[in-house]
Amino acid sequence: MVVICSNCKARLQLDKSKLPPHSFKLRCPKCQSRIEIKSAVPSDNDSGGLTLPAEVTPPPGEASPFERPPIAAPFKPANVEAEVAEASATSPNDVVKLLAEVLRHADSPAPKSAALKRPAWNRRKALVCVDPERSTEIANGLVERDYEVFVAENTAEALGRMREDRIDVVVLDGEFDLVEQGFAFVTREVKLMQPSERRRLFLVYVTPNVRTMDLHAAFLHNANLVVNPDDIARMPEVLGVSLRYYNELYRDLNRVLELSPI
Repeated sequence: MVVICSNCKARLQLDKSKLPPHSFKLRCPKCQSRIEIKSAVPSDNDSGGLTLPAEVTPPPGEASPFERPPIAAPFKPANVEAEVAEASATSPNDVVKLLAEVLRHADSPAPKSAALKRPAWNRRKALVCVDPERSTEIANGLVERDYEVFVAENTAEALGRMREDRIDVVVLDGEFDLVEQGFAFVTREVKLMQPSERRRLFLVYVTPNVRTMDLHAAFLHNANLVVNPDDIARMPEVLGVSLRYYNELYRDLNRVLELSPI
């Protein structure tokens, strides 16, 4: 597939089989312009492939090396904004009723699930580096399990967040940011970690070529857990079980080093 940069007219050859079906952005290697690919449309003027209509953003100016690099933003479920809007529209009488209901149940025993909940200051942090079609489903599932979730849209955001925060779990797809080779750069970042740092990071690799929770496949891919895309909906459950086994494996070592489990 051929993409023509409307800024410098450079012709970019892309592998159509590896392109996502939705809109995406790439950077022109010649002029560094950002090209937004809208959809695949056959072109009568180009017999060597397809020309995609694109919107080009002029390349940004030179960034200072002292500026903060882009990082993945915290994920907010779609229902959060609706709840905030509903709360802001609540009348004073409704607030009084709500407080009365809370006080009425204050002495009742907490549900079993709440007892297992980690404290807010010690929530697991998860970085999701997968294609946009799956990232929302994965992020929503992890948020329901009380993770603090960050979703990276590109390689720069993923690396920025990994260097900015102590991430506990990284969910990585082999198709992440194909244009910028996101999978290669994220795995390289993991391999460059010191053993003590790598031991504190739980890497989940999403790939269609394995069975979920196959330990041998995880070892071959230098990951802690492998998940087949067909099991994405059950990832929080699978991740919870795997983390429990992982923490039990390093329980004595963490106790000696006075480290909390992941």
